[in-house]
Parts: sequence; C-alpha cells; structure tokens
Amino acid sequence: MEQAQHNRLSDWNSTSEKNVAVKSLDNREMLVAICTPLMKRVHQSVIQSSELVFVDSSGCMDISNSRVFLLLTNSCAGGLPLGLFVTTSEAESVIFSGIELLKSLLPSDAFYSHPESGPQYFMTDDSLAERNALSKAYPGAVVLLCQFHVQWAVWCWLWNAKNGINQQDRQPLYSLV
Repeated sequence: MEQAQHNRLSDWNSTSEKNVAVKSLDNREMLVAICTPLMKRVHQSVIQSSELVFVDSSGCMDISNSRVFLLLTNSCAGGLPLGLFVTTSEAESVIFSGIELLKSLLPSDAFYSHPESGPQYFMTDDSLAERNALSKAYPGAVVLLCQFHVQWAVWCWLWNAKNGINQQDRQPLYSLV
C-alpha cells in the first residue's frame, strides 16, 4: 500500500469517533468495520445480544467481490443490528481480522456486558471459514449452522443425480429431516 493510502486510512480511523474502522492487511486485503451508535445501544440494552447472534454474509456486490458480514440479534421487533464488517476475501484469516477490527469498535459493555466472551451462541450460514473465525475470536461461544442451510443442503443432496436417490423417494426422505 502506498504511503498516501496509509495516511488516509490513519486519518479516517482517527476522525471516525470509533464508529468506523478501516484496515489494510499485508497481503493487500482491505477491511472495513462499522458499529454505529444505534448498534452500540443494542449491545448495551438488549439482553438477547448476550444470548444469540446471527451472522449473515452476502457477497458479489461490487467489482472487487467484497463480502459483507452483518451481526444481528433477535428481538420482538425482529433482527437488531450489532455491527458489520466488509472484507475483500472469504479466507478464514481475513474474516478473523474483520471480527477483531469490529471488536475494536464495540462498547466496553458489548454483548450485554459480556465483551470478551461474546454471546453464548452464533448462528451462521454454511461457511466453514466463517464458523472457524468466530470460534477463534470467541472461543466460549457455540457456533451453530442455521436450520435453513441444513435443510437446503439436504434438499440439494437428495436432488443431486450422482447420489442415486429415486425421484419418488426424495420427498419422503426430505420429510424425515
């Protein structure tokens, strides 16, 4: 990274009032983490943030194939945001660095006064790199695979011709799951 870019990153980090952090990794990967004042209040005020956090990731949204990871907790009003980070790679080490960057923005009483241990459970989609990075960042938390993704994987497996499942057996087998 050239010096001018490094200076811009340093300036951005120093003036963002700890709501946004930007980091460049040695291997030219870029990270952005965001924890807005609303997200910080959810951490501090919503007990569910210490219990269950959903991690939803989406990709292929821009020309550099960046990936967005959104952390949410449940409430009677629906999902409430806890923070997000953007990476330029889906590698476990990059995701872990994104989590660590986001942790640097969290309030001192994050996850309803459990900042170090995090929530009891994380629920993720089917990404081994994501699950491993979360386990490394929060070793005391249990990382669960979202039920939708389990059902989707079973459905795909049953319909994959190479598995040799007869068409008339697919629906009854899926119903067992």
